[in-house]
Amino acid sequence: MKTAIIYATRSGTAENCSQKLSDMLAGESTVINIKKVSSPDLSGYDAVIVGTFIRIGKVQKEISEFVQKNLKTLKEKRQGVFLCMGAREENFSEHLSRNFPKEFLDKCKAKGFFGGEFNLERLGFLSKMMLKAASKGKPQPHFIPSNIDRFAKDFED
Repeated sequence: MKTAIIYATRSGTAENCSQKLSDMLAGESTVINIKKVSSPDLSGYDAVIVGTFIRIGKVQKEISEFVQKNLKTLKEKRQGVFLCMGAREENFSEHLSRNFPKEFLDKCKAKGFFGGEFNLERLGFLSKMMLKAASKGKPQPHFIPSNIDRFAKDFED
């Protein structure tokens, strides 16, 4: 099976998770940053996984537009979706339903919550300050390798 992993990242977490997922999948997989390749050709792929981060309750605009624009093509392929976010896992389903069309989510073979992390080195000054203020005194988020492993297994079953 040939799989495209289409992702959007801001601080690098979704990029790292995409690469880890790619390494776990059987068959050939290609990791594509939607900001660098805005209209990837999906014709050569049997499966497509979409991954992104959540910021202020929303997914990256380019990911949302990609899914809407390619909905018909995506429905013809095995598909999956994962989110990287600092919020608790209990909020995962809510974030999915708020940001993706039901017809896309209903067809997803696997849905994954990969956790999140703060990579301050890749953020701008204002984002760093807002993040530091918002997270003060709260437990720091972390990404969850076992969830990536479970996603890979669910996706291939």
